[in-house]
Amino acid sequence: MNLVGSLDVDSPDKVQFTRLQFQQGIYSLGLNADLPFDRKSERNAYREALITFTQRQRAYENSVDNVKLDIRNAYRQLRERAESYRIQQLSLTLAERRVENNQLLLDAGRAEVRLLLDSQNALVRAQNDLTSALISHTIAKLNFFRDIGVLQVRPDGMWEE
Repeated sequence: MNLVGSLDVDSPDKVQFTRLQFQQGIYSLGLNADLPFDRKSERNAYREALITFTQRQRAYENSVDNVKLDIRNAYRQLRERAESYRIQQLSLTLAERRVENNQLLLDAGRAEVRLLLDSQNALVRAQNDLTSALISHTIAKLNFFRDIGVLQVRPDGMWEE
């Protein structure tokens, strides 16, 4: 609200401040009020800003949830690949023992050459599977480090632990 006042005074001659006729002046006093009767555009702008704020807040929360999900998935995959690598190590150990046992049985004349060859082929497969599991584990480890933000890559393209 604003308080407004005005005064209009005449003088008989040219503008002479000493001859102003204050008793015959016109005086007015009033209030200007800007009441919220028609603020539709302001209301619409406020609602639009509120909707935009809510959308951006949801987008932010969605981004945070996606980052958390990516990290959890990367960690789950890392643990899965580590377990797979451990299992492949046990498989390799078992294949090596099988080759040794079949070699001893062949030397003793209690086995055929085919069993020894099959066990050697199984050993090669176990070695290949172990190598594959190691590669998968390393990739999962790098993905996890990337997702949590600790993967540092040097200018030569190599990564640092």
